[in-house]
Amino acid sequence: MAGNGLKWDGLLKWSLSHADGTRPARILSEEDRKWLVEAMQAPTSDVGKRMKEITLVMRITEDVPELQGIESADIVEMLDELGEHVESIDMTNDLHSISGLVPLLGFLKNSDAGIGAKDADVVTTIVQNNP
Repeated sequence: MAGNGLKWDGLLKWSLSHADGTRPARILSEEDRKWLVEAMQAPTSDVGKRMKEITLVMRITEDVPELQGIESADIVEMLDELGEHVESIDMTNDLHSISGLVPLLGFLKNSDAGIGAKDADVVTTIVQNNP
């Protein structure tokens, strides 16, 4: 979920090899231009939409995710991703606007210790970053 396998260093190296300022910029072929556009658009995602998806999973009762093949490790990974998103105060406010705080607080009581601990980390991040 969180890891997307992009090679930013490769994109930077390619970009610098084609326009490092030591010689006039060359005109990109249509094929190279399309590749560059795709490479730049690939990592973009709608963080608000992703936070909504995670919140929807959190609203499901504890036993339902396991019935649907969602394991505790998957939920911990989603909470980890959510924690990365809410490090920004704007994203924390977005989490509140999509009603994600209530299910997040509910996960503090989760019977799985790993889920509860990761949830506590996310809540702590929100509290620290939102005076």
